[in-house]
Amino acid sequence: MKEEVANLALVHSIETFYTGGSVEWSNDGEIIFTTCTNVVKALRIDDGTTRYVIGEDDDASQVSCVQCSPDSRSMIVAYINGLLREYLLPATTAVDAKAQMNRQWRSTHTAPIKLIRFSSNSAMLATGSADFTLKVWQVESQCCVASLKGPTAVTQALFVDDERILIGYMDGSVNFYRLKGEKRLIHHWKYHTSQVVSILLLQRTLAATLSRDQTISLISLETNERVKTLPLFEPVESALLTDDGTLLTVGEEGVLKCWQPTTGKLLRSSNICNCRIDSIIFNRMRGELLLISCDSNLYLVDEKTFDVRRQMVGFNDEIFDLTFVGANRQYMVVAANSTDIRIYETKTWACHLVPGHAGSILCVSSASWDANIFATSSKDNSFVVWKIYEDEKGFNLPQKVAIATGHTNNVTAIRFSRTSKKHFIVSVSNDTTLKLWSLADVKPGSECVKLSASSTLVAHTKDVTCVDVSVNDRLCVTGSLDKTAKLWHIDAAKMQLGIAGTLAGHRRGVWDARFSSSTQIVVTCSGDCMVRVFSLGANECIATLSGHPSAVLKAVFVNKSKQLISADSGGLLKIWSISAKECISTVEAHDDKIWAMLAYDDESRFVTAGSDGRIRIWEDVTEKKREEEEEKRKQRIKDEQKLSNLMEQKRHSEALSFSLTLSRPFNCLKVVNALIEMGGMELRNSVADLLEEQLVILLDFASQWNTNSRTSNASQQLLYEILHCYTPEQLLKTPNIASIVESFIPYTNRHFERLTRSRQNAAFLHYTWSQMRLPDTDTRAA
Repeated sequence: MKEEVANLALVHSIETFYTGGSVEWSNDGEIIFTTCTNVVKALRIDDGTTRYVIGEDDDASQVSCVQCSPDSRSMIVAYINGLLREYLLPATTAVDAKAQMNRQWRSTHTAPIKLIRFSSNSAMLATGSADFTLKVWQVESQCCVASLKGPTAVTQALFVDDERILIGYMDGSVNFYRLKGEKRLIHHWKYHTSQVVSILLLQRTLAATLSRDQTISLISLETNERVKTLPLFEPVESALLTDDGTLLTVGEEGVLKCWQPTTGKLLRSSNICNCRIDSIIFNRMRGELLLISCDSNLYLVDEKTFDVRRQMVGFNDEIFDLTFVGANRQYMVVAANSTDIRIYETKTWACHLVPGHAGSILCVSSASWDANIFATSSKDNSFVVWKIYEDEKGFNLPQKVAIATGHTNNVTAIRFSRTSKKHFIVSVSNDTTLKLWSLADVKPGSECVKLSASSTLVAHTKDVTCVDVSVNDRLCVTGSLDKTAKLWHIDAAKMQLGIAGTLAGHRRGVWDARFSSSTQIVVTCSGDCMVRVFSLGANECIATLSGHPSAVLKAVFVNKSKQLISADSGGLLKIWSISAKECISTVEAHDDKIWAMLAYDDESRFVTAGSDGRIRIWEDVTEKKREEEEEKRKQRIKDEQKLSNLMEQKRHSEALSFSLTLSRPFNCLKVVNALIEMGGMELRNSVADLLEEQLVILLDFASQWNTNSRTSNASQQLLYEILHCYTPEQLLKTPNIASIVESFIPYTNRHFERLTRSRQNAAFLHYTWSQMRLPDTDTRAA
């Protein structure tokens, strides 16, 4: 029999790792470096896990750009406040990888640094800024050797050699500078009408400048004349040269293009995504390209075939819903604040982006009668039914099998029928309506079918936020911002809807409503911070669960509907016992609203996601915790028995050492008191035999005992023996000795004052008694 859920432990988390800006790739192709607000994250390219983090999350300033040295041994990180830091990068094979800061210095730029470029020998560093200047630094001495003022903000730079540099600007102009000598400006070109996005060296004396004005200009560095200008037919964002001399470009169209740079002939192209691609990086070791899109997604592309090998989502933004699909629930479909569906493979956590809507996706729902079918609803007032087809190669992108339009506002929630008899979908929208859609005409494998609503009802007076279908497909429940949840009859034979009742009682809008799969109850969550449980028979509230500090957004039944797990807008999860109407435990799960929560089929794990962009997987560790507690209890009994045996056998030195290994102050105090009662040199001899680590623990225990007058005598006696067993030099070598001594002083002074007062009182008492006693018989007779 399953124990009640009481403890959840985080086992996996899909975190934000890229929020825009620079991306670097190590020479060996194993690690990519991405900027994430105040830090730089080093990720394994194969599985997307974070290997280490450069910088601190609590840094006051954000990272503006980064650049790896040509040998990938160090990295320069520039911050918005103008600070430059050099970090030494660990070896890829290092076990405890951690980047160490080597040096830092303050640049004299008056605006954020937008680009960093190394010279070929890593001796010099160029930093370009929005303050119109580019500064050249000696990395070793952090000395600025040149400050070059331009016409507008610096957008690109390239070291031609150790003495010359090309600089591109926002207005499309390019300056050619000599870094040594008096006359530094060699030449100024103005062949572009928009921002220079890339400067490449085609040959030793031939440079290419690419601009957002959709052109590429070839310039001779010997004559300083333009050789030719070629059209690219697209606002380009980034470019690079391959080993065979071809030119690769990316830009507004989201297409990877290969050109012959001297003739402008387009050799081939491949559509990568539906949005702008901002950057492209090539790694020779892997023979792959890394493309970075404007919506913080990374694409790993084969250089020869242009096939996308892997996709990584750097920033999920706000996640609204998720569900599992696949025969073994091996895929997780995620609805985020994006027009693309995110499908994660749960084994590798590789992500696939699937375009399918014109607006942000709000809800996803999977069919229980077909593990490969799911549906998505969107702000484009429609929902789409999809089917995943798998072959021997594994995952294939899902195909549309049906599309439904008819709502006049955002489709906020959808649910499939639960049984396999009559397939249908119910949908709700901000247009306040509830619609029933028959799936009888949907045939997987055929062309996409356009659905029509079989029944439409005005369900509420305000936005409808949620919908759920009962296990037998006879009822559905809707929740709305009008503070009510309503029950509806579903006639699957006629495909018609009818009112079945109203569940009232909340003082704020209802955000979620769920049927129990095993009992006749419904749970509702509301902005009034309450969770209410209603009986289906009488439509009455049978339990009110209060304790959330903010609006409750989601709830799921667990443990055969004996318990609930609820999530609120503050990021808290609460586990409830429905029968006891009390909270069993609370988990701080997220930093913001939890919009989505899902239980695995066996309820061994739970998935949560929300406004902070994180997807977190929690494991039920109740049984494991119980076993650990039982094991600790048994071990504690064994230890106490062993300690008692040592005391009975008068092996006090061993008893003291053993009590210290247990880290239990009370047991140790009993041993010390026994040694004090024995008198003689027993305590001193026992203390003298201790190891340095045990001595530190004993001193810490003594400082704790010293805070209580009942145990201070043992503490002071022990301290006395320690000071007579060890020299000051030996004690000074022990860790934290200063803080331990400081903790002794105030309480020791207090105990001294207390004993002094007691001694004075005893003297007064003796004096009073001596004055009050009667004289002896001989004295009276005299």
